[in-house]
Amino acid sequence: MKAWLFENVGEKMKLVDLPNPKAKPGWVVINVEAAGMCHSDVGIVDGTMAYAVDHRPIVLGHEVAGTIAEIGEGVVGFKVGDRVGVALRQGHDEDDVGLGTGTAKGPRGGSAPGLHVDGGYAEQTVVRASRLIPLPDSVPFEMGAIATDAITTAYSAVMTAGKVKADDVVGIIGLGGLGMNGLRTAAFAGATVYGVDVNEGQFQEAIKNGAAGCFKDVSELTAMKPSVIIDFAGFGTTTADAIKAVAKHGRVVQVGLGKIESTISTNVLVTKQIQLVGSSGGTQEDLKRVYDLIVKGVYKPELTEVPFSELDEVLEQFAQGNTRGRIFTRPNK
Repeated sequence: MKAWLFENVGEKMKLVDLPNPKAKPGWVVINVEAAGMCHSDVGIVDGTMAYAVDHRPIVLGHEVAGTIAEIGEGVVGFKVGDRVGVALRQGHDEDDVGLGTGTAKGPRGGSAPGLHVDGGYAEQTVVRASRLIPLPDSVPFEMGAIATDAITTAYSAVMTAGKVKADDVVGIIGLGGLGMNGLRTAAFAGATVYGVDVNEGQFQEAIKNGAAGCFKDVSELTAMKPSVIIDFAGFGTTTADAIKAVAKHGRVVQVGLGKIESTISTNVLVTKQIQLVGSSGGTQEDLKRVYDLIVKGVYKPELTEVPFSELDEVLEQFAQGNTRGRIFTRPNK
């Protein structure tokens, strides 16, 4: 089968021929009908997020949807031909987080595709059956794939980590793909939502998705007295500014990893009695809810299909910001 292999930091992925995977006990082989491209893949390849993978070489691609091609011993509840999405996280177990936390020196036993085991930048991949979520017939494979991370991560940050309720005032920092989905989630939950982004070109789309207003600077949120601020940018200063801007007894949820460190005011954190919470990925239950919401028409992200044969070039364009919407490819097209 054709697959894109990532071998060394700073080097392009390589399109190679690999043996078709076999279903071992408890696992299934799926034909990858769609795989989403995430910005973390850029960081993995350039080295800034090399810690996210357990080992190299590895086939990247952690946003995966497809049809079951082969079932391993002991797998129940699924059959060949079933449409499925692959949950980035199974639950809250420490060894099962979506992004790796190691140094790529050896496998830690996780099973997230494209991070712990070979992922979706291939015609087929083998997946632990306990990660599978049935994909409704009305949800296209490309939506099923990008939902596993781009939407579910945002949903989990807002609803699970942020605990957003209908009477909350919510600030969303960063109006890219994740942030826009987070804004849409909070608005659908009934909260009053404000967006923040240095790019004013995102404001019109944010308003369409339910924002009551948008700002270029995090400090402008202060007057809105937000009870929850979710930072999908994570550029260090955005985290520090969110702590200053959130209301007393408020909650700041950190999702973005634009910078891996931030200097914050512990004085403000303590005196305002703020909760600072980290959020990564989403659970299987989160993904199930997201698929239900997609069926109801809650999420309608802009999607851009790219040729599977050009993924290395597309990844470079992605890194330079020269792409639109959520990117996906069809390995079996």
